[in-house]
Amino acid sequence: MKKQKQLSKKAGFPLYVQAKEYLLGKIESSEWAEGGMLPREEDLCRTLDVSRITIREAMKLLVREGKLERIPGKGTFVSRRKLEQRLDRQFSFTRWAVLNAIEHATRILRVETLACTSHIAKHLEIGEGNLVTRIERLRLGNGEPLMAEEIWVPEALCPELHLKDLAFVPLHDILAKDYGIELVEAIESIEPRVASDTVRQLLHMHDPALVQAVEHTAYTVDHKVVYFAVAQYRGDRVKFTFELTAS
Repeated sequence: MKKQKQLSKKAGFPLYVQAKEYLLGKIESSEWAEGGMLPREEDLCRTLDVSRITIREAMKLLVREGKLERIPGKGTFVSRRKLEQRLDRQFSFTRWAVLNAIEHATRILRVETLACTSHIAKHLEIGEGNLVTRIERLRLGNGEPLMAEEIWVPEALCPELHLKDLAFVPLHDILAKDYGIELVEAIESIEPRVASDTVRQLLHMHDPALVQAVEHTAYTVDHKVVYFAVAQYRGDRVKFTFELTAS
């Protein structure tokens, strides 16, 4: 790599911050492609005429900001651009994938009917021990796991739901066509979580891994709960966007 002019030593503007800005410029200009491996540390040191400690501190900042990704045993790579999900309307993974020209797929991991716990009963507003259909599935985009999901539906509301084509037909379509249930409202909460070993392996993430956990409760027009779901999105691949307007 060609050596450039030495970074200037300015008060309040440390060398590692200047090095970080240099690296960020390479990323944002697409000179370094998404998913591409960074040049060797010694080459970057030679280019900027700085120490390895300076380069490592610069990289550490960009890893924290999500611009770079360290893969143990392999190296440091430019992070791929996150997929954007807007939360200003009822969300359908299938429709979202189509709108973003993503080849989508759903892998059903488990479907079972069981007595619900007190926690699930509270969310569904039914009695503890009532039967529910529990659906566990993995959602993929372009062959890449993006979201692990668990859904609970009262069995009395949707009998024999486990017999439906939950892998290829959107759940909202099944509810509307097969059960005459129209969803008109939903309440969601979003929080970051450390992924469990099971979820981390399902989503092909490195340890430790953060997911965006979305709890979703869907309602009918008369405010009756239809289902409760917990979706765990890859924190390194998906971001959420909210549209706010003045009242």
